[in-house]
Amino acid sequence: MNQKQRQELIAEKVKIKGSITSVEIADEFGISKMTVGRDLKELEARGVVQLFHGGAMYKDSNILEYPISVKTDLFVNEKKRIGQMAAEQINNGSSVFLETGTTVLHVALELTKKTECNYYTNSLLVMNHLSKVDDLSLHAIPGKYRELSSGFLGMETQSYIDHLSFDYCIIGAEAVNSEGRVSLHNEEDALTKRAVMQRSKHKILVFDRSKIDQDYLYGIGSINSFDTVVTDYLEIFDFLSNDKESVGNILVV
Repeated sequence: MNQKQRQELIAEKVKIKGSITSVEIADEFGISKMTVGRDLKELEARGVVQLFHGGAMYKDSNILEYPISVKTDLFVNEKKRIGQMAAEQINNGSSVFLETGTTVLHVALELTKKTECNYYTNSLLVMNHLSKVDDLSLHAIPGKYRELSSGFLGMETQSYIDHLSFDYCIIGAEAVNSEGRVSLHNEEDALTKRAVMQRSKHKILVFDRSKIDQDYLYGIGSINSFDTVVTDYLEIFDFLSNDKESVGNILVV
């Protein structure tokens, strides 16, 4: 098998699976990590994949932001571990705001084991799952529905949030760069998340490794804006150039 054939097979696997790790490629094709890196960089240059630390995910050049339905199937095991760890940080009897995002959804699923908590959310995914749980206090936050986020965002949502306060908020990131900047694709999404953070005593950021070394237009703060950060990215301390000393608690799962 020559290099071109191998790269085509890698591209096909990424398209089918949605994402793949460098270790998986090296094991399957019997090549070194250095060779994997070269293959992935060439595929990235062709616009076939988007790289993240430790692998690549499928990239459609016609899509700037993937819908929730696509993100739901990516990094499922990692998101489960992140969800479990984040949920462990929440005390029974707390008020918790759960923002939009598939990683946040996994936190919500774990939080059903808590007792006497009050849950607030603008996420339709979280609403759908938590509404099926008996004897659970769930508050739906209104606003303008955004299909790509599967949630309610914007000025109306912010105005509603401004009259509330929360013990905890769970926020998902779409991008974290090496300076610790946390950012999103959408302005209304960023506006809503910042409003939630301002009304929360303890802010928890959750993200999987595919969000590392990405940077989008609308920032919601820095890593050090959060009291706790939960991620599966093992090299997070080496990656952060400025803020690793500022974060209260980085948990790697």
